[in-house]
Amino acid sequence: MRSLGILFSWMTTTAQLAEQGDYVMKREGGFTLIELMIAVGLTALLLSMAVPAMSLFVSNARQTGAINDFVSSLHVARSTAITTNARVTVCPSAGGNDCEAVSWDRGWIVFRDPDSDQTVDADETIVAVSDGADGLTFQTAEFGQFLMYRPTGRVMNASINGNAGQFTVCDDRGASHAKVMIIELSGRPRTSEYLADGTPPSCP
Repeated sequence: MRSLGILFSWMTTTAQLAEQGDYVMKREGGFTLIELMIAVGLTALLLSMAVPAMSLFVSNARQTGAINDFVSSLHVARSTAITTNARVTVCPSAGGNDCEAVSWDRGWIVFRDPDSDQTVDADETIVAVSDGADGLTFQTAEFGQFLMYRPTGRVMNASINGNAGQFTVCDDRGASHAKVMIIELSGRPRTSEYLADGTPPSCP
């Protein structure tokens, strides 16, 4: 904003000099040099203000899109488990064909898993696939390699009593822009700016 004030001060001084006759210029067709300089200065100033805003918009859109995609997959998994009366697994997958030992941001799949082995067998159906999101990290202590929905609609993890958990989604802006996806005891996911215990999230 300081640069904007300097530019307007210079424009005002120039106009005053012109009124006093100390600044003589012959007006012909087209733009004068002064007008061209003012236009270039204003354009550069506006661009310098617009670029950071556009970068923020793109980062927010990427993060929001990935979170919505993941939450949608969880809704599909829960609904499928309830309507088919079978367990449904959600797990990381870069290839989209089976569970893999990769991070969640590489992608994930949702599939019917009646035998609860976290493997897509020949008679099991993949019901949703996501390519993940570049530039984001998904952190979770409860759902390291999979989460599974029971026919009751409740979720479980590797612990027999693990009926809830959360994911923290981070990008290169750090913890101040992190978002949290919380899976509650009912199995329904929700998004928040804070962890389940009310504390701010952290990022690597």
